[in-house]
Amino acid sequence: MATHTDFIKDITISKIQWKLKVRVVRLWEVPDRYNSDTTFSIKLVLQDEKGDQIQASIGKSVLHLFKTQLNELGLYVMANFIVCQNKEKFKTTKHNLRLTFTQRTTVAETSDPLFPMNIFDLRPYDQLINKVDVDVTELFDVMGEIVDFSEVKMHIQAGVSRKFMNVKLEDDE
Repeated sequence: MATHTDFIKDITISKIQWKLKVRVVRLWEVPDRYNSDTTFSIKLVLQDEKGDQIQASIGKSVLHLFKTQLNELGLYVMANFIVCQNKEKFKTTKHNLRLTFTQRTTVAETSDPLFPMNIFDLRPYDQLINKVDVDVTELFDVMGEIVDFSEVKMHIQAGVSRKFMNVKLEDDE
């Protein structure tokens, strides 16, 4: 018997209990700013079967509950998380809300061969060249061939040393 799941587009702050069937399309660890060997949080982009996406985060206090449970491209049924406004500087999705995992959050891996794998938000090169069409706080995907790259350079941003490399991509046109 199939159980009811909600869709990401329907999520609001006014309802407390949501149950989602989602694919983890992006997953990355955010290092602690004082100890880069320690994970401060995990950020995720979740996508439902309609292709809608929402940002989620797992804070340090509950990392131990979920760190080994979730994998990029895995399919899960999730419930019992906090829904809040997405006020992050860099938004990984267009959704104005985000999810925060708590000790009450449940995650169960599931299987569904019919669940879509359309996980990319591809942008054409002409849109990238025209900086008016690019929101620098938004993540998106590009495909191309690396035709040139620079050496890794160190830059200091907000007192933190970071590595950068310039990469030149070409499309097939």
